[in-house]
Amino acid sequence: MKITIGESLKREFLDSGHQRKETRPRPARVSLVLAIVIATLIVLRTFVADFAVVQGRSMLPSLGSGDIVFIFKGAYGLRNPSGGYFLLWGRPKNHDIVAAIRPGTTKAVIKRVWLEGGAEEDSYLLLGDNKYESIDSREFGPVPMNNILGRVLLLPRL
Repeated sequence: MKITIGESLKREFLDSGHQRKETRPRPARVSLVLAIVIATLIVLRTFVADFAVVQGRSMLPSLGSGDIVFIFKGAYGLRNPSGGYFLLWGRPKNHDIVAAIRPGTTKAVIKRVWLEGGAEEDSYLLLGDNKYESIDSREFGPVPMNNILGRVLLLPRL
C-alpha cells in the first residue's frame, strides 16, 4: 500500500486524538447576521432613504415616467414613521424636488418646491414642472412640512 506524505501526516494527526473542525457556519450565527441585516434595512428605509419609480408626466422634463429616484428622507430631519418629524435640521429650498404626502390622502407625490407665492407659515407650494398635466398645489393647496418625506434625487440610467 502506497501512502503519500500528506496522507501519512493527516492520519498521524487524527490518530493522536485531534478531531477535524467543522467549517460550516452555525445556524445560530447565520440567523443572527440575517436578523441584523434585516433590521438595518428596515431602519434605513424608514428613517434615511427610499427608492421610488416616477409615474406620470407631471414632472417632465426633469423626471419622466419610469425614472427611478432616490428619496433622501434624512435631508430635512428625523421623521416619525407615523408622520411628522421628531427633529428638524433643515427646510426645503426653492426649486428642490421633494416627495410629499398629498394633503387629505395617503398618496405620495413628487413635485418641485416654490417659495414665491401665498403659502402659509411652515407650508410649501409644490408644483409640477409640466403645469398642463400636473395635479399639484394649484389644486390641493399648500403642503405642511410634516407631509414632506424628503428630497428627491434622480438616479442615472444604466
